[in-house]
Formats: sequence, C-alpha cells, structure tokens
Amino acid sequence: MNKIEIKTEIGISEMFEFTMNNNYKTIRGVIAVLFSLASAAGLVFYWNQFSGWQKALMLFFALMFTVIEPVEYYFRSKRQVKKNFTVPLSYGFDENGIEIRQNDEKAHNDWQDVMKVISTKKLVIIYLSPVRAYILPKKDIGDRYQDLKNLMEKNTSCYKFKM
Repeated sequence: MNKIEIKTEIGISEMFEFTMNNNYKTIRGVIAVLFSLASAAGLVFYWNQFSGWQKALMLFFALMFTVIEPVEYYFRSKRQVKKNFTVPLSYGFDENGIEIRQNDEKAHNDWQDVMKVISTKKLVIIYLSPVRAYILPKKDIGDRYQDLKNLMEKNTSCYKFKM
C-alpha cells in the first residue's frame, strides 16, 4: 500500500471543535451541561422565591457550562493555534505507523501507540494518550478518507475506533 500523505493547517474552528468534543463528550461534560440546565430550570421555577443574589448565582451556574466555558474554549483555541499551529503540518501514514513533520522537526509513532480514533463532523482525531492527539481536518483528507480508514482499521488495535 502506498503512503498516504496529508498536509494540513489547523485553524481556530478545528481546534475549537476538538476542544469542545474533548470536553463535552465525556461523562464530566454531560454532567456539567445537566448541572447548567438544572440550574436554569431551578431559576425559572423558583424565580419568585429567590433573592437577588440567589438569582444571580443561579444565572451564573446556568450559563457556566453552556455559555461561559465554550467562550473560554474558543479563546483558548485561538491562543493555541496562534502559538503552536502557525506552520502547516505534514502527516504520513503507512504500514509502519504515523510520521508527522513540521519545518525540520519529525516524529514517528507506531500503530501500537494509537489509543483511540474518533471521527467528528469536521475532524479525524487520533489519540496517542488522553492528553495527546493528532487532529486531521476532513477537508484536508479529502478523497483519501476511505484509504486512511482502511489503513488504520487494519493496523491499529485501539480500544475505540469510530471513523
């Protein structure tokens, strides 16, 4: 099989989607959103029984995980892209693993290093650990998506493969 080469630039929208996916598609994220929704429902239901500071506190809790945290994630994504993704990345996929290049730096990971692979609306995320992942925008994968999927399915033995 030939090597699959993908050149990509990670933008703010890709990093934001990764951050939101990473934080809200977990038990912690679901509980946080449920907490905010319960706070909003409590605020509406008990509006006449709360004092001013209690209303303000309940409003803060209602907005915390549904508005405030996503806005914070957006600005964090913006900073991270500006700091770490100013130069395009080149990924090479073959039977031996994944090679990533940026400028003169090069790294290689064997397929056994892959922990999980997740596909979202716009991204393919390859996790090497709970805090380290390769982010591939689907727009940059293009028509090689099926070839990449077949290669990863064949070579990885990760605990979660959703692509």
